[in-house]
Amino acid sequence: MRSHEGNRPYRNVQISEDDTVISHLAKMVDVFMVLKPYHQEISAEYQNKGYPSMRILPFHYAAETKHLPKWQYQYLYGRDLLVAPVLKPGKRSWRVRLPDDSWIHLWTGKAYKGDIIARVEAPLGQPPVFYRAESKWKNLFETLK
Repeated sequence: MRSHEGNRPYRNVQISEDDTVISHLAKMVDVFMVLKPYHQEISAEYQNKGYPSMRILPFHYAAETKHLPKWQYQYLYGRDLLVAPVLKPGKRSWRVRLPDDSWIHLWTGKAYKGDIIARVEAPLGQPPVFYRAESKWKNLFETLK
């Protein structure tokens, strides 16, 4: 989730040390670039309304407050993307708490009705990310599938 060596480079993978890492970085840069219009909207929301880019789920789903302790590392990126980072080494699937809404898994296009816990495949390079089915950015998100 970061692209610099940090203050302990000997303990962290370095971007330039491995062809697989470089290839993955290139793929994620492409994803980032496709999402440019969405990033710009989120930036404008911050500048005009003070809304942070990364938001705890209760920011838009008040009922999620009761689930925060267990699902504290999930977040919304803007209004329409839900991200659930895989935090344990070697995991290739991950449980995700989806708030009460309709969600689409970014990588497979599988639809989910919210207010559930879903287990999704999470191979390297495809972290659990969902978008709101009613998002005005749906067509943009679908291009990443």
